[in-house]
Amino acid sequence: MKKIFITFCMLVLSCATFGQQIKSKNVELNDLISLLGAAGYEIFNYDISEMLNERYDITIVQKEFLAGEEIATINRTTVSNKRLLTEFPESQWQGIIDAGRIIDPITQAISHAEKISFGFYPSGNDSTKFMQIAVPGFMTMTRITFKLRGLVQKNSDKLLFFYIIRPFQIKAFKEDEFIPLILVASGWYDERFDIFRACTQREIEPEMSDEIYRNIPHHYIMGVKFVKKQ
Repeated sequence: MKKIFITFCMLVLSCATFGQQIKSKNVELNDLISLLGAAGYEIFNYDISEMLNERYDITIVQKEFLAGEEIATINRTTVSNKRLLTEFPESQWQGIIDAGRIIDPITQAISHAEKISFGFYPSGNDSTKFMQIAVPGFMTMTRITFKLRGLVQKNSDKLLFFYIIRPFQIKAFKEDEFIPLILVASGWYDERFDIFRACTQREIEPEMSDEIYRNIPHHYIMGVKFVKKQ
């Protein structure tokens, strides 16, 4: 009887053991985002649909700073947030109307800019990084090059290229003013602890008034400027 009871317990334990399994699970979007980020790919999207109550020229601006001082400003592109029928030759108007491309009969708009996307990706070498800017339905710019500055390392002839990319906090929309969106910033060497550091905030305050930002030796700021069209 004792032998039968032991055998029964072993069968129960065996069944319980075989009931536990590792199962395959579908890949989720967050898994891909994490993997792409580890490989140097990052995307930032901005909803600008609330500005469609007016017609603006949107200029995408790149600023470069060295030791906290601005050394260069580049207007990468300017697009309107509304494309109107009147921007086309008059000979094409009827064809556009017949094709049902008018999305706003009051303004005669045929397309609206509702989003701006910034994508950062590896260039294939340590000293540069590529960026893509897209305004769906209006324009896409690829292979915009950021020139990075290396950090001197102890006991090594090689420079260390160490940059982080962070979004700014967006506090308010203002016409005719530069609105910072993205920080591309170098790390720095901390002599006190003999390590390299980087800005760790998940979002950057627009004023960059925190003392930690004074340590950044080189950085870029990507932003936008909205100018109302007359």
